[in-house]
Amino acid sequence: MSDPTWLTADHDLDRPNGARIYDFYLGGQNNLLCDRTYARRLLALVPDLRHAALENRACMRRVVRMFAERGIRQFLDLGSGIPTAGNTHETAREVAPDCRVVYVDSEPMAVAHGELLLNGDPNTAIVRKDVRDVRAVLHDEQTRRLLDFDQPVAVLLFALMQFIPDDDDPEAMLEQYRDALVPGSYLALSHLTGDDRPEEMEAVRRLTMHEGRPNTLRGRERVRELLAGFELVEPGVVYLPEWRPDPGHRDEVPVERSMAYVAVGCKP
Repeated sequence: MSDPTWLTADHDLDRPNGARIYDFYLGGQNNLLCDRTYARRLLALVPDLRHAALENRACMRRVVRMFAERGIRQFLDLGSGIPTAGNTHETAREVAPDCRVVYVDSEPMAVAHGELLLNGDPNTAIVRKDVRDVRAVLHDEQTRRLLDFDQPVAVLLFALMQFIPDDDDPEAMLEQYRDALVPGSYLALSHLTGDDRPEEMEAVRRLTMHEGRPNTLRGRERVRELLAGFELVEPGVVYLPEWRPDPGHRDEVPVERSMAYVAVGCKP
């Protein structure tokens, strides 16, 4: 990112972006000074945000592996950010090399960089669309090229839904995605919460609201409601480290430090 010659005029180099901030927390190189500055302001309020990002990525990988082991070969990754190392297509192909993945993000820099990273891979694509425009996402040329919606698809929304406020009717959005899926398909999401750390997360919410990047924090029951019409996969709505940890894994860190719930649903 020191010499991003692929940038175009619609890339905002002065405004921090959630996808690049997440990349910074993961230890990646696909971020800018404005992202690092803003990320450090958040870390000053809640030092565990980096831990939460790492837990979110680890949980996403466990979920994707489970889907691939259950025979899913098609993935729609919404709000994907930059598909850097350890993302959906790499994880799925550790189980089944023939998996196909469509990433979707609205941020032009994330999409431009993703196009470079995925160049030459015929079974992946990144689409620049607003995930709230469900019809545009599902009818995009690349989506239709790679995904057959007459067969099961796994839809992923990791660390996305907190950016969809109640005024945008997140239930209606998820209902549209659900209706496009055949039985046996899955939807998985993770979501920031203030259930066990209300003061810290309220400070983050206020800062992001002031900076024009508001987060909507939701509790366990509210997250469960977002999966209406899906059958929850065990263990239900839990903190990130609690969702099917790898065999033999022991973590002395309290699960609440992940600050996010995860839930996986299957369309019956």
